[in-house]
Amino acid sequence: MEALFEDIYTLEKDKVHLAAHCFEKDAQIWWQKAKKSRVLNPSSITWEEFREIVFMEYFPDSDRRKMKEDFRKLRQGNRSVREYEREFTHLVNCVPGMVHTDRDRADYFERGLRPEIFKIISALKLKSFEEVLDRALWVERSNAIAREERESFDREREREKGKKRTTGGAGGQSSSKRPPRYPQPQQTYQGPRDV
Repeated sequence: MEALFEDIYTLEKDKVHLAAHCFEKDAQIWWQKAKKSRVLNPSSITWEEFREIVFMEYFPDSDRRKMKEDFRKLRQGNRSVREYEREFTHLVNCVPGMVHTDRDRADYFERGLRPEIFKIISALKLKSFEEVLDRALWVERSNAIAREERESFDREREREKGKKRTTGGAGGQSSSKRPPRYPQPQQTYQGPRDV
């Protein structure tokens, strides 16, 4: 719903009416009852309040607790930064009240990053979610480039080692074409000689 609001440039005061208009079946019946009971005043309720009320109505406490726990435990793991960001954003949108400010969102996201990305990002002391996400994507890309270069270097080095082993030639000579060295006979010490 929020993506739609951004796409059509919805004003804050119109969000509740537009979202309620999209309700179907049980949700529509619930909304009509809520308006009639005067518990909710659609013209004075904010979008955040509306989201929280709908969330409380349609997600049982056990589901909310599970989502909050999933959010607290969320880590990047083996996913890309983009994949992690998608799940993170999904949970933030599904669990109202977990993240209150952009700074909170940035901190939670940063703490879930893989250690090799986290240690670089945390040193930057970024303040906004967009900055943390942007820098995390840069660090991830830089790490991927460094890993590719290291792997390429390692493959080249292994190939060079393989060439040295296979170019030894016949007779056990090395690639430098030196004649083989044979052991020299050892002389035994016979004591001092009289001359």
